[in-house]
Amino acid sequence: MNWSIVQLIFKRELCDQMRDRRTLFTVAIMPLLLYPLLGMALLQVAQFMREHPTDIWIVGAENLSVEPAFIIDGKIDTAWLDKGKEDLQTLHMSPEGDQYFFDLVQQFKGPEEQGEDQDAGELVDELIQREMRKRNIDLAVIIPAPPQDDELESGTGLSAESPAIYMFVNSASDKSNIAADRFNASLVRWQNALIAGDIEQAKAEVVAVAEPFQIKRADVADSGDKKAATWSKILPFIIMIWCLTGAFYPAVDLCAGEKERGTFETLLSSPAHRSDIAIGKLLTVMTFSVMTAVLNLVSMGFTGLFVFSRMGSLGMGPGMATAFGPPPLAAIGWLLLALIPISALFSAMALAAAAFARSSKEGQYYLIPLLMICMPLMMLPMLPAARLDIGSSLIPVTGLMLMLRGLIEGQYAEVLQFAGPVCVVTIVCCWLSIRWVVTQFNSETVLFRASERFGIGAWFRHVMRERGALPSLGAAVMCAMLILVLKFFIGFALTAPDSWAMFSKQTVIALVATVAMPAILMALVLTRKPRHALKIHRCSIPVACAAVLTAVLLHPFVMWIMALVMYVYPPAGDLVMMQQAVGMILGDAPNIWAILFVFALAPAVLEEVAYRGFILSGGEAMKNKWSAVIFASVMFGLAHGVFQQSIITFFVGIVLGWIAIRTGSILPCILYHGTHNGLTVMLSYITPATLAQSKWLSWIFEESGTAGMYQYSILPGILMTLAGFALLAWIVRTGGPDSIRRREESRKRGGGLDIGSFVDNLLSGKKKQATSEG
Repeated sequence: MNWSIVQLIFKRELCDQMRDRRTLFTVAIMPLLLYPLLGMALLQVAQFMREHPTDIWIVGAENLSVEPAFIIDGKIDTAWLDKGKEDLQTLHMSPEGDQYFFDLVQQFKGPEEQGEDQDAGELVDELIQREMRKRNIDLAVIIPAPPQDDELESGTGLSAESPAIYMFVNSASDKSNIAADRFNASLVRWQNALIAGDIEQAKAEVVAVAEPFQIKRADVADSGDKKAATWSKILPFIIMIWCLTGAFYPAVDLCAGEKERGTFETLLSSPAHRSDIAIGKLLTVMTFSVMTAVLNLVSMGFTGLFVFSRMGSLGMGPGMATAFGPPPLAAIGWLLLALIPISALFSAMALAAAAFARSSKEGQYYLIPLLMICMPLMMLPMLPAARLDIGSSLIPVTGLMLMLRGLIEGQYAEVLQFAGPVCVVTIVCCWLSIRWVVTQFNSETVLFRASERFGIGAWFRHVMRERGALPSLGAAVMCAMLILVLKFFIGFALTAPDSWAMFSKQTVIALVATVAMPAILMALVLTRKPRHALKIHRCSIPVACAAVLTAVLLHPFVMWIMALVMYVYPPAGDLVMMQQAVGMILGDAPNIWAILFVFALAPAVLEEVAYRGFILSGGEAMKNKWSAVIFASVMFGLAHGVFQQSIITFFVGIVLGWIAIRTGSILPCILYHGTHNGLTVMLSYITPATLAQSKWLSWIFEESGTAGMYQYSILPGILMTLAGFALLAWIVRTGGPDSIRRREESRKRGGGLDIGSFVDNLLSGKKKQATSEG
């Protein structure tokens, strides 16, 4: 890489962007105007956020003739209101209305007294609802008269059966809900006063029973800690959003914009290498990303200094000025330090997406997918339960935001424990993103894609006319997305199984309908040779046996990865309950073979047809074997739903994908997959009696920390893992292009497992031809 050329390209692109008025407005002008305008609007809105009067219609108020009084002179006593005299206008009584309606509601009985007379109750409800709308009433309160034969207890004014109070609320109206909450709070204060007066007048020493202890809460946080806690949740999110936004529009103009202006070809024809051009443009996008974030940060700081400090005097709460205010200086420093990796990551992602766009209009559409990918990672640290640990530190963007949150709050000891994983993950993500940009710039097919109009009919004719032996990358992505969508909706449609028969049918049918059938149908429609698209080819007997043995030898390594994942990301309570429910269902299985069919054989065949068959074949269009394997493995992991299981299946998918790439067949993958799942099932059936019968098993397995569970011993597990990787290397070497001649000779000698021809004829609708050719 020639840094002088990179510097020259950087200066050229920077000067070009500085002359663009749209870019300058997005980066410089809008941040300086946005937050002051938002602050002014917030101050104006705050004036209308004060409490407004709510109309409450009380019928039967004379039935509350007890002391202390709840209503005095047609108004609720200020002693029971939330803010005393200041809240007097927010809760007042409306006129009672016409005499007919008043007489009707005086005879009202509560729902528990209506019995079978439901029609009368519904009639009263309709009348009350109609009168509330007619008189614009927010809340109607009915206090029926108590029974006439009740005797009042001496001195208290309370009847033996306390009068019921019914509130009619319009839950579709916010004002009605607020009125109900305010009135209910006043009733609670009045009721507590009645109880206290009754106890005092009866001279019963039961205060300790009614209130056995008092709870007194004290806040030991100072104003600086409160401000840091508030801004630690807001500032990292704002910085992330503006880094992405500030990087995207310059990236679109530097790539798609130059394609439209016709200057992109001139730049690429210069003596500079494609990598130098990509890095120069990346530095330009990073500069604008940092400038956007810094200007937004400065503007937000001044807004917090001059606006939020005044909100406490505008009826927004006494703690508003304490909670907000100018951000701490330490927060500004940590955010500025984190801007470099954040801007590098988002700039590389935006530049790669912009390089793929045909025009500026198309490039702007890619902002939404980028936001959809990044937004969940940004929102997760804002949850109250989110904290920085070993699991969250390994999540891109999320770990960095949690680390910034801890640094702003001054939790340096906790952050220091996980700073290493966060920095490593962030640097790796930045490096991968930059490599993606360089790869995009080195690909002519990506940079110079011709613009085309889309039509359903023309697109379908094009697909049918241009379909080849293998599916395209778009077809593979469509198949993977279709599988995810089908699994999501069918998973919700299925009812919880209560027996083994129901569980086994649901599992197998779901695998056939959501995994295998989409891949098979798309192979029949979108490819000319379905057998090649699904990688249904013959496999030599030694390779097939080696795949089974490799699955056995690598099983300890996978189990250790599973234990590590469960340690880093402990399963939640609902996942544990689901595992227990599945365990209870497995106890009703007729035999072990039924369990192996559902958990080992069916997933091995049906999932491999889709993921190592159609999806991996489509991924090979990327012209990079590792990219195809990783793509298929990621989709394979996402399809399992549970986060912990997705990580494990991703690593297993790497091994399966590499075997499929090198052998060109899914048969060894099916054997490996079925053997691996079968061993996982059998591992749960190991008992002390089983180990006592075999000296080898007692040497390989040992008791784990969980009662009744066993795991692989360290020394045998390491030896098995080394032998498994050695055998895997042999499979890769044997299944490569150099072994085609040996496989042909093996087929002629009859020593191969040739199921490909049969499946090909079956999918093509032809009868199997005689094998006596030649």
